[in-house]
Amino acid sequence: MIEKIFAAPKYIEESDGLAFAVDNQTCYEIPAFMTPQMLDNKDKEIAKYKAKYKNINGILSLHGPIFDMNPVSLDPKIREASQLRYNQAIDVCKELGVNYLIFHSQFTPIYDVAKVYDDWMSQCVDYWQEVIETNVHGSDLVILMENFMDDRPDILNDMVSRINSPHFKACLDTGHVNLFCDVPPITWLDELGSNLHYIHAHNNNGDSDDHHAFNKGTIDMEGFLNHLVLRPNKVNLAIEVFDLEGVEQSFQAITPYMQMQEEHNTSKSFLI
Repeated sequence: MIEKIFAAPKYIEESDGLAFAVDNQTCYEIPAFMTPQMLDNKDKEIAKYKAKYKNINGILSLHGPIFDMNPVSLDPKIREASQLRYNQAIDVCKELGVNYLIFHSQFTPIYDVAKVYDDWMSQCVDYWQEVIETNVHGSDLVILMENFMDDRPDILNDMVSRINSPHFKACLDTGHVNLFCDVPPITWLDELGSNLHYIHAHNNNGDSDDHHAFNKGTIDMEGFLNHLVLRPNKVNLAIEVFDLEGVEQSFQAITPYMQMQEEHNTSKSFLI
């Protein structure tokens, strides 16, 4: 079941993305603080962005830093830099009143090849439990762990279940599944179950992370949306498409499924 729809454009003028969210009364995913430059200047930028988001009537989410991040790296310098960036992103969320903060799991297949997956997972669990206890507990912030090179859903399931906190849940990225995994996105929905709170929805042809509109690629987005709205668990869906035309098309594609969801829920209430 879809709870909230988020506009999550990344590489268009932010004013256009914000205008779309306001006009269509969606929530909004902030792309601006993914870069180290923005995080280094966060104190100056936060005031500017508070003014930008004042007209958003829905919930805010934020995509954290992605590239070269490994908060449990064997190299202490890499570990220190990654943890600094993650803490900076958490600080930004607190200042802007953001509810959801998305990070990548940073899983890589080398962990399986080198037979260090269990050690890596244990270190991740320890790290995120400490972050939640020291920097998130008592706030409204939920950290969402997103699949990138994850080749199976049990990686996110394992991490979320072991951390076992309302402040830590899974984010399913449909495009990344199509690139790195043979398990279809619908199966990820079922296997993540109640651990899943957020979806980055976009399409591609299975060879590049293009973030196309729902109707442009090899993912069966119609089947995915049909399955999603009939599930009992509530999940937020973010349209993470790179161009504004694709965001608009994908938003229109969701409309009949939202109507289906409403009709399904109405029929269930009559049965009760």
